Amino acid sequence: MKTYGAAIRQVRKNKSLSQSDVSNNILARTTISKIENNNITPTITTVESIIIKLDVTMDELRYIKNNYQLSTREEIITDFFKLVSNTQTELLMDIISRCNIYTTNHSKDRLLEDISIVLNAALLLANNEFEHAQELVKPIWKRLEKIDHFSLIEIRLVCNILFYFPLEVIEKFVPRLLTMIDKYQALDKTLNSLKAALLINTASIFMQSNSAITTTSLNTAIVIAKDINRFDLLASAYYLQGVNTDDFNLIAKAKNIFLAIEKEDILFQFEKEYL
Repeated sequence: MKTYGAAIRQVRKNKSLSQSDVSNNILARTTISKIENNNITPTITTVESIIIKLDVTMDELRYIKNNYQLSTREEIITDFFKLVSNTQTELLMDIISRCNIYTTNHSKDRLLEDISIVLNAALLLANNEFEHAQELVKPIWKRLEKIDHFSLIEIRLVCNILFYFPLEVIEKFVPRLLTMIDKYQALDKTLNSLKAALLINTASIFMQSNSAITTTSLNTAIVIAKDINRFDLLASAYYLQGVNTDDFNLIAKAKNIFLAIEKEDILFQFEKEYL
């Protein structure tokens, strides 16, 4: 792994920039030289000033610093974000195992511990052990529900555990969660997928008790899924809307999409639950 100074020097030279090109009213050329030669450790403010000149982000610089690789911790978090369904048992177990190995070999890491708990709860849920799963995630929920404004990772955690709780809790919290997601949309476009998934899950939960919430949630999810070309989410929303309105043509359309994108496992779960 490189130092920040070495990573900055690599990016600067790749762009054929001199140290004077990178210096500005805040930083002298000699300061840039000292950073690149590891004679001083730059502050976060200094690094931010430099990367603006280099046209890279902090995440990109960190990636270059790590020899164009994610750290072990970042890989775990990234794979957690990529999860599409709780039916991906092998992938869930793999991430849990990696979380356990990491937390055993490093100092306490609350985030990875939370991810491991959430995924273990998902496995329990897949085996219809709902109450056990709920008890497992309850401490995470008790901590997060007191926070007024979530970070990005906290938004994702809440989206994974919210549906373990009573309908009145879900109905009260989903609008707040959607507002938080919208605040981060400009920063992270992948949140569009998360928002659509949240609306689809909300619709499925309220299908028996509140058709209005189901219809509104699915209509919004369909618009988002089309905008971002997420055909798995689009098919899921179509399927549930078909069930909600007894529209078998819509269910057939959803089925055709699932088959076309080779997501038969998701289709199987829907048919198992609703047919």
